[in-house]
Amino acid sequence: MKKFLLSIAAVAACIGASAQATYNYFDAVDVDANGWLWFDSQAKIDKYVGFGNKYKIQLQSATFEDAEGQYAEPFGDPEAIGWNAAGELGGEGAKKGAIVLPGGSVTNGSDSPNGGGIMLQLPDCAEFDLFLSTSDSPICVGLSGAKGWVEAIDCAVIQTYMKMGIFLNMALSNDAQYEWNNIQNLSNGNTGLTLAAPAGDKVTGLVRNNIKRDLYVHGIKVVTYTETSGIADVIADGGLNLTFDGESVNASVDAAIEVFAVSGSRVAMGNGSSLSLGNLAPGAYIVKATADCGTATIKIVR
Repeated sequence: MKKFLLSIAAVAACIGASAQATYNYFDAVDVDANGWLWFDSQAKIDKYVGFGNKYKIQLQSATFEDAEGQYAEPFGDPEAIGWNAAGELGGEGAKKGAIVLPGGSVTNGSDSPNGGGIMLQLPDCAEFDLFLSTSDSPICVGLSGAKGWVEAIDCAVIQTYMKMGIFLNMALSNDAQYEWNNIQNLSNGNTGLTLAAPAGDKVTGLVRNNIKRDLYVHGIKVVTYTETSGIADVIADGGLNLTFDGESVNASVDAAIEVFAVSGSRVAMGNGSSLSLGNLAPGAYIVKATADCGTATIKIVR
């Protein structure tokens, strides 16, 4: 009987853990239906990407001097055209818009990645994914991190990927385009360091380019246990207006209407001048409408 009760307790604990609330680290109006933030607009780049800890995605310059005595800096470009998995620039499946990470100093990569990078100081971490491409395979990066919020210099190695032999330090991907999922689950074999962090445990993650060519970060998905995404800064422009009457969202012209929970997940969508939300649970939502004349976004509370 005791063993049976312990089994029930273990199952209940697992159910409770799986039911723990999570939130998209980025605002619902900026991510797609799957929670990805794509760098396909200057507005999103300006909002999230830059040097210094006022940005959710902190740019990191290369850590070696190039031929001109400069430390190459990464930058965001909504017009940057990426490569598809076959290595074709702008080919089918390629992405447009990216954070461009300048290359490192070593053609095949090294144990000390020194190309441009991005760093995130997170309140905790449930999921961390990146969408990458480069002009020629393979893709090689260095992943570092630390518990708490630290500077890049204080991050320790979690995993290093470089173009080496069969058994050591394999590349992250041998394709020119790669969707890198569940980065938080990687751990250092010696120290156990990982980016996965339970609710309230701050963590810093750092990804650096580790090969001698530019690396494009087209998209990012970060899920946390702490709600940090805002529902402010809503917009309405171009003559498109949205209103909410308590049951339906109404647009001034026909539009594609999307409704997001504050976690970033899309919970309803439709086309036309009105969308009924009567089946949604009470709470706060973000409504985004897109039409030929512009976009409009409002916060509603049911």
